[in-house]
Amino acid sequence: MTKTERPDELGESDAPPLNAPPPANSAIPPVNLPEQAFTCQKHGAYRGAPVRCTSFDGRVKIIPPDCPKCLEEAALAKEKEEAELKTRQKTARFTQMNIGKKFWDEDFSTFNAYTPQLKAHVQTCREFAAAPHGKLVMLGENGNGKTHLAVSILKETSGVLYTAYEITLKLHAAYNGFGSEWEIFKELCETPLLVIDEVEKVKDSQHKSNWMSHVVGKRYDHLLPIIFIANCHMKNDCTSNEKPCPKCLEFHLENDVISRIVEDGSLLKFSGADYRYKKRIEAKEISG
Repeated sequence: MTKTERPDELGESDAPPLNAPPPANSAIPPVNLPEQAFTCQKHGAYRGAPVRCTSFDGRVKIIPPDCPKCLEEAALAKEKEEAELKTRQKTARFTQMNIGKKFWDEDFSTFNAYTPQLKAHVQTCREFAAAPHGKLVMLGENGNGKTHLAVSILKETSGVLYTAYEITLKLHAAYNGFGSEWEIFKELCETPLLVIDEVEKVKDSQHKSNWMSHVVGKRYDHLLPIIFIANCHMKNDCTSNEKPCPKCLEFHLENDVISRIVEDGSLLKFSGADYRYKKRIEAKEISG
């Protein structure tokens, strides 16, 4: 805020700060004076109504109005500061939840439910977000919006999202002295909502079976929800001669995990075409 020239009766040494309230011990109520001209060193001439205040000992002070342009600049600066703070807070929250930057501005409102199946899935996910419980399993090919919906749920609750491969890497790093295996399991077992994406991307191994069974078992014991996402199908839907095939969810999860999913899990099957590919085709048709 810049200094404003004041009427002659107000000396520079007695000038109150801009926006200063009337003295608390005024003997006479403040008086709004007629509008008059003032000069802002930054923005030049402006007009406004000053306020005359008289203290209990008879001293008079004239408080000039603030420069409108200074007030506007201060409001814009405050708005910018608040927006930057909000962005920093959002960035910190989403980073802590391990949500990729691609999904920072995505939620239920930005999801394109262009089929009846997807509309039903959105409703199921909204209900799960309102009262997370049990297991939610999302199965289907790439580009059907599974991760988008899981992130939308996560933003309305609290927790963390990892791919199965990320969890495996974190544990391997801990085994080699980079980090604490206990802290990793503590986060996976205690976070309010755990989302495990790309369950099928880690090669089947005893190591994966061990950590998956441990985490799912602990969350089951403590009634904490979990979301599984996989580019797979259930064995009942498999058309292969040998079941479970590598595209079956049962091929990647142990029987104890499948049992707990069956007990209190909801299954969402995504059978549509790759939406990302669909958008690319539509874009080419429009431009072409």
